[in-house]
Amino acid sequence: MHLSLTPQWSSWTVLLLLVSNLLLWENTASAMRAKRLNVYDYTTFGNTWNQAIQLSQSMNHRISELSTHFKVFYAQGRGFEKRTTRCHTSSLSSPENKEQAQKIQLEVLLGLAHSLLQAWVNPLYHLWAEMCERLGSTPPILSKALEIKTLNRNLLETIEKIAFKGNFEINENGNYTAWSELELLQSPNRDTRYFAFHNLFHCLKKDSSYVEMYLKLLKCRLIQSNC
Repeated sequence: MHLSLTPQWSSWTVLLLLVSNLLLWENTASAMRAKRLNVYDYTTFGNTWNQAIQLSQSMNHRISELSTHFKVFYAQGRGFEKRTTRCHTSSLSSPENKEQAQKIQLEVLLGLAHSLLQAWVNPLYHLWAEMCERLGSTPPILSKALEIKTLNRNLLETIEKIAFKGNFEINENGNYTAWSELELLQSPNRDTRYFAFHNLFHCLKKDSSYVEMYLKLLKCRLIQSNC
């Protein structure tokens, strides 16, 4: 009797194990889907993402306007484009395109965007003041520099809200060289002073465009798998 029941008992055991594993897999998949939906909520979390992207786009637009103004009135014909420029954020090793950024984990990429913005708080504080003092910029131009400073701060705060709502941990990367170009912006030598402004706008434009790219890519990765 014992021998005849053993195969039947084994079959039921295998069947129960299969059903148990199937239910476990379904519960896990369901939990993952629920977590994904909770992370991206269009009424709260999604709106914050959109706000961050809009702030970044506005910031890039203002930077482009200011950079173009400087090139036309101060840098034209000076050959600054042929000189080597170096940004104080270069040690952050920021992904330069979408393909590179795709390989970075979500939280790491969000933290990198935050670090880039944080690295520009001090330079932007001095930019508008030095444009007034050293370039004699008009109030409309100075207002754009002040807007960039404000947009940078607002974008930092919005990214921090995203991290809080999405339960993301921002690992602040302070591994960048402290900005030390203030003396060059204040140089009595016109060529040195103008090139310092040129370098600042070049680096600011590059880093700000990276931030916008990262934010758009991160939003895409949260709502769909193919970005």
